[in-house]
Amino acid sequence: MASFPLLVKIPLLFGAALANHVTFTPPNPPPDPKEKERFGVTGKVLSTIRPPWVRRIHRDLTWGIILCEILVILATSYPSAASKQMLSFFSPGRSVPDVQVHITSTFIVGWLLLVTGGYIRYACYRTLGRHFTFELALRDSHCLITCGPYSVVRHPSYTASMMAGVGLLLCVSGHGSWLAESGMMNSFAGRLCVLIWAAEKIFVPIVMLLRVEKEDGALRKEFGDQWVEWAKKTPYKLVPAVF
Repeated sequence: MASFPLLVKIPLLFGAALANHVTFTPPNPPPDPKEKERFGVTGKVLSTIRPPWVRRIHRDLTWGIILCEILVILATSYPSAASKQMLSFFSPGRSVPDVQVHITSTFIVGWLLLVTGGYIRYACYRTLGRHFTFELALRDSHCLITCGPYSVVRHPSYTASMMAGVGLLLCVSGHGSWLAESGMMNSFAGRLCVLIWAAEKIFVPIVMLLRVEKEDGALRKEFGDQWVEWAKKTPYKLVPAVF
């Protein structure tokens, strides 16, 4: 994949950051406390286990990491005294000639997962409209939506979020990325930061799996036969023909 012109990676990186931003930015304000009551104490815990400030830090940190990689690409593509200083600043763990940011198959796979996940997530926002919240809640006059992505699996937004999370990790920390090539992960502090960030990304799917069961139970109780009929037509929760 190294034969690709390096500058091609810049719009791909921007697209990755945008897809991540869409995936983890709530399309609606948080629901009222009364709208969350139907999920009980467990629902409250699962809703607040990844609070808004954590999402904002993750989103802003991702933009920062991708901006650093874009600057390194520009400095590599247009050599000068200033670009050499920039590469030295952004790659403290390596000598300038050893910084080899490039497009790899790992990046392409991650990018496809991330962008596809972001697109599905956006489609879920559009399909659910005002009913979509990051917190577990049933809005006033809530309707059971069974069309669009929700006719394929019952929780497509969770599938999309997990795809985006895995894709982002591959894009920004895989072979050929700025984090991997700059030597940033060679230090204890760098490895610790990346480990915490990766652990948080892995933890989210675990919470989502717990939320799937809680959400199905609340929707079944709220909509009764309508939910049962939908579950018969859409038997899979996250992945068609698998789960």
